[in-house]
Amino acid sequence: MKCYFWQRFKPFLCFMILAELAALAGKIYQSFDKFDFAPWELLKVLGVLGLTSAIAFMYLMIPYLLYLLFLPKGKQNSHLDKIVTTVMFSTFVYTGLFQVAATQIFWEEFQAAFNFIAVDYLVYTNEVVMNIWESYPVVWILSALLVLAVVIVRVAYRHLFTEVPAPGFGGKLWRTAVYALVLVGAYFAVDLSKLEICGNAQNNEAAKEGTYSLFSAFLKNELPYDKFYKTQPMAENLEILREKLGGDHVTFLAPDKGIARRITANKPEIKANVIIVLMESMSAEYMNENLPEGHMKITPSLEKLSKEGLYFSRAYANGTRSVRGIEALTLGVPPLPGMSIVRRQNNENLHSIGSIFREKGYDNKWIYGGFGYFDNMNYFFGNNGFQVVDRKTWDEGDISFVNAWGASDEDTFRKVIKEADKSYAAGKPFLSMILTISNHRPYTYPAGKIPLESGEWGRIGGVMYADYAIGQFVEEAKKHPWFDNTVFVFVADHTAGASGKEEINLDGHHIPMIFYAPKLIKARRIDTPVSQIDALPTLLGLLNFDYESRFYGQDALKPGYESRFFVSNYQKIGYVKNGTDVILKPVREMSVEGKAVSDEVLAAQLREAIAFYQQADEWEANLKE
Repeated sequence: MKCYFWQRFKPFLCFMILAELAALAGKIYQSFDKFDFAPWELLKVLGVLGLTSAIAFMYLMIPYLLYLLFLPKGKQNSHLDKIVTTVMFSTFVYTGLFQVAATQIFWEEFQAAFNFIAVDYLVYTNEVVMNIWESYPVVWILSALLVLAVVIVRVAYRHLFTEVPAPGFGGKLWRTAVYALVLVGAYFAVDLSKLEICGNAQNNEAAKEGTYSLFSAFLKNELPYDKFYKTQPMAENLEILREKLGGDHVTFLAPDKGIARRITANKPEIKANVIIVLMESMSAEYMNENLPEGHMKITPSLEKLSKEGLYFSRAYANGTRSVRGIEALTLGVPPLPGMSIVRRQNNENLHSIGSIFREKGYDNKWIYGGFGYFDNMNYFFGNNGFQVVDRKTWDEGDISFVNAWGASDEDTFRKVIKEADKSYAAGKPFLSMILTISNHRPYTYPAGKIPLESGEWGRIGGVMYADYAIGQFVEEAKKHPWFDNTVFVFVADHTAGASGKEEINLDGHHIPMIFYAPKLIKARRIDTPVSQIDALPTLLGLLNFDYESRFYGQDALKPGYESRFFVSNYQKIGYVKNGTDVILKPVREMSVEGKAVSDEVLAAQLREAIAFYQQADEWEANLKE
């Protein structure tokens, strides 16, 4: 006997299968060179996609299921039934096509299925919608999807109804109860992180159905370390960390203070001004020295600064979001799984760069050309020792060019100089922290500044203009009396893309980091790998500050510095030493990529990784002032 529900669901399911296959084909096309086409790997991709699609389909069909449950038997195939079913199918088709298009756009930017970044973007709707509006022909895309949806509905219309008689209400209720039980079981039994069964990270991401991965990210945005990752006794963690973070001129405080320690300098303190420029998406691959032979040079300003300043050519970012870069530069902590501390609750009054410089009498300012409510940036800085100077506080004349994300980099740097002049005039040393904007989709910038036309060259144009603005900024700063006593730190917040075949692509975390102060810092190139969280203690070391530290980073110029760095990719967190990447992931699992080492060396590195991340997860207790 044919199943009534199955007959009514079948057109919906057929469309979803075709839509998911189209989405998969688009992902593969965009990441063709990173995809593993081995037959067994492809079968695993299709298997995971089939499972997650089936679960998502069942959830999406709940409204129609409830409609059929309460549809009187005598109203089957009635005029009302046909109207309701057609409307529901049309909505299902259009939203499905929209998801396919959205999946391709998100994949182009992040080479990943919907994750907690997508959840964040749903929260900050205005910036995201404006960004998409300026980056893509939205009206044409939506119109094309509408036309395609109409065609699909017309073709499928005669299949939407069935002559198979509906069971009575009791029979429908029993079937609905079974349906509900299957959904509940799927919710508890199927964990997206456990479905990453492919050997290639791109295959794993491509296998995730969009709706399922979006809601999974929404429900599992925060990951308490102690519940999902490998742990060890806290006493052992502290012993390891005190050994790693100790050394000459370092005095640890009481045992109950964790890694808190006093760092003393053996030279007079330098009360220099500091300007930290977090460069949006400035991958190290865009440095001229790393470009392919024959490629147009796009970063002459950074190239010049790297030769005139202290250049760390192999610095590595904590993560793939701006808030990870902010977290690293202000708090000096490894990248915890889930949300950045910048976006978590109870993140006020933390031991940070703000508190240290505030104690030294500095005028601390967070300067941003956009609206800093995005990613909770204003709240974080405003409650951790900084005066917030975001776009809403700017005068109308401060902005000459603006796009979806905010004022151009040139406008931002002019504002930085204006605020520096105010602090200097007041006789106060200053710390200014800036996040640039222009090297971000839609990659638009003032006309006539660089040879590439705004909005038409994509990322390359964004990088070239961002570099141009930096060069103009430095040249203008040289004209001001505070320049000779100012340390400039140019460091990327993250790279332009972190995906790869590996679980965590290390090249996708490689960023430039330059300390520039011609009168204070000798030009030097350092090729030793360093972590983004080392930027803060290295800066404090250059200034010869005496201070209390609760940071996990180290002064990369200190004798005996041990090279290691931290990377993260959504739920996975890595600890890299000597080319070996120990990756911790849910549920209490681990893997190793890169250089092979002995079991003894690997075990020691695993213990260190756990020590750093497990201790850092106690951030509220460790960092609260």
